Amino acid sequence: MQQWNEKAVFFRLFIYGEPTKSDVALLVLGLFSAIASGIPFPIMSIVFGQLVDAMNSTACNVDSTNGDSYQDGINQKVLMIVYIGIAYLVLIYIYVFSWNLTGERLAQRLREKYFKALLRQDVAFFDNLPAGEASSRITGDITTVQQGTSEKVGIVINALAFFVTAYIVAFIKDPKLAGMLVSLTPAYLIMSLLGGYFVQKYFGRALESMTKASSVALEAFSNTMVVHAFSANARLEEKFIEFLNPGRVAGIRKSIATATQAGLLYFIAFSANALAFWQGSRQIADSVESDGGGITVGATYTVIFILVDGEHIHL
Repeated sequence: MQQWNEKAVFFRLFIYGEPTKSDVALLVLGLFSAIASGIPFPIMSIVFGQLVDAMNSTACNVDSTNGDSYQDGINQKVLMIVYIGIAYLVLIYIYVFSWNLTGERLAQRLREKYFKALLRQDVAFFDNLPAGEASSRITGDITTVQQGTSEKVGIVINALAFFVTAYIVAFIKDPKLAGMLVSLTPAYLIMSLLGGYFVQKYFGRALESMTKASSVALEAFSNTMVVHAFSANARLEEKFIEFLNPGRVAGIRKSIATATQAGLLYFIAFSANALAFWQGSRQIADSVESDGGGITVGATYTVIFILVDGEHIHL
């Protein structure tokens, strides 16, 4: 039970601080629009596949092709893509706006709660608190919470909705090729989780180091006359550098982790492209040898586009 409570802390955070009805309505709107925004891209891939099939069949049967009817069919599919694109734009705008505003309102409630809690503390509490610690926490830490509860939440929900819809479409179009490309999912997830763990780890260390260094700098600037009177400039500089150096090391390690994660994700994506086109071409060749009736070029393109290119874009 305790484990479930710990895992639910993040979700309870969205309704922390007595949200109003408009806050809850905005949260629900952002949730459903983010889910809906994951559907247009897979639908668009189906239309792209139909376009590829239409152009491929026309190119293979030039003599029997009616140019007007062919162009009309292409125009209808292009208009369909435009309409899907407009719907995609509207849904993304709604969920980005909703989640960003939700994050802003949550951050405002957290700042109010934090400030009220500070005012209720005894004087002894502030005696043991470094100078600038409270102001640094109320800006830096709450800004971090805001970043993790705004647009990024909508992006995650959008990616999950896209993931489910994409595999449904892919298995309908070509179950064999889709089954081969299922290996993409654990590879992407492992790299994303491992990379994200190290990025967050070193980011936290860098933030802690900068918070301590900022406290030293703020205290020195607030008491400039005392610092000069006791010739403490050099000692405070050394202390500032001492607190800041771990942040520099953590920042370098964070950059290395981010670059490694991005490089491996692109390697997985391009390797999956090679696998998909190789297996797809073999299936098309088998279909040609058996006089049709098998997989089409458009269906293969749809699966590759939605599972390889589309999944890489969303992840």
